[in-house]
Amino acid sequence: MEKSLVGSQKRKSLLSPTAAKRAGRARMVQKDAQPTGPKANARLLEAAIGLCCRKGVAATSVDEIIEESGVARMTLYNRYGSKDALIHAALAHEASVWRAWFFTRLAETSGSPRERLLALFDIMDEWFRRDDYLGCALMNAAMESRNTDEKLAEIIRAHKSHVLEQLRALVHAAGADDVELLTQQLDLLMDGAIVKAAIKKIPAPALEARKIAEKLLS
Repeated sequence: MEKSLVGSQKRKSLLSPTAAKRAGRARMVQKDAQPTGPKANARLLEAAIGLCCRKGVAATSVDEIIEESGVARMTLYNRYGSKDALIHAALAHEASVWRAWFFTRLAETSGSPRERLLALFDIMDEWFRRDDYLGCALMNAAMESRNTDEKLAEIIRAHKSHVLEQLRALVHAAGADDVELLTQQLDLLMDGAIVKAAIKKIPAPALEARKIAEKLLS
């Protein structure tokens, strides 16, 4: 699994910000001297993804990122050159951290390949129950941009490729007749549950999707 640039595998969030923790961290940042190097980069990524998930990409300003991260404006521009480049880096990073968290949790589950496929939705239920769950950061950004951001599209394709690779391996181990079809169906169930849980602000879609998955696997 990918290593987190911010040490974020210790946090659980992902693809949805740990809003309360990030807000508290931002307040503490203001008391520190302006960070540099990897620490500054970590704070920039954290601030950018947190703000974008809470407010949206377009509504997030450089001034807000600077204020929340406590990093010098020049550091942001020297490292990334623009707000857009920082946002893209933050989204790619958050996707990597989410995959590490999600599939590590899955690896910790026991049982047959079929049982582990169903456990996908138990882990999603855990994610949806977090107080700071706001949906998938990549999906949110894609809908906001109406698919006009090619760099974001590249990040999403790379993320989805990693996810499908993991699903495909599990589906194959479960002995499915049509591995690719079932992989795509499970991926669709996961995406649908993520969106519905964010819209309705309830965790129920995870277990609703699990029931559909049980029928597909039977």
